[in-house]
Amino acid sequence: MLIPAKQNALDDKTAVNPYCLPEALRIFYCTANINLGVVEMATNLAKYIKQERVKQGLNYAELSRLMGYKNINRGMRRTIDLEREGNVHSEILRKIICALQLDEDIVNELILKDRETYKAEYERWLNEPVRMTYTIRVMPAVYLNYDLPSNTTNEEEAIEYVSFIAREKRKLCWLNLSRKIMVFINELGEVTGMYKRDASDNIMPYMLVR
Repeated sequence: MLIPAKQNALDDKTAVNPYCLPEALRIFYCTANINLGVVEMATNLAKYIKQERVKQGLNYAELSRLMGYKNINRGMRRTIDLEREGNVHSEILRKIICALQLDEDIVNELILKDRETYKAEYERWLNEPVRMTYTIRVMPAVYLNYDLPSNTTNEEEAIEYVSFIAREKRKLCWLNLSRKIMVFINELGEVTGMYKRDASDNIMPYMLVR
């Protein structure tokens, strides 16, 4: 039996979707989200699935057929990507569960275990000290990222500098004070907002091409 709907790791839809965020924030929010339907880097889950596939004596092609793929190579790529990288879409995961007749309670338990690991790793990543940077929106979908001058040592100086750049270039900018905090600055050099994220976002760094 699956975990009840609101707690089911396969059906969780509660997290923020970065593709619904303002343009600048989407760039800042370039991080993995297990709740977008993609289970990222599921190490324990990947090991379990590979173990069960091997135990049943199935190669990738045979598993693809059991999953219902007509394009066997595509199905093989999906399984290989899961076992090697830990990446799997929830719909593909359900096909694998059915094909291998996996225990769904174990699958959900492993997903939740992986999430806790990722959350801890994400929090560690967020808290790593990094240099302040700023980003200029040259045009829609075109962004340039720069380091601040080496003599810029605090938040006030950083905001003043990026505000000057925004006014001079008449471009939207945002200041990345850290991996946690971003300051939005409009074309007039005015601070229009600040965004702060924390480990409760339940996301990890990634690159995703859609």
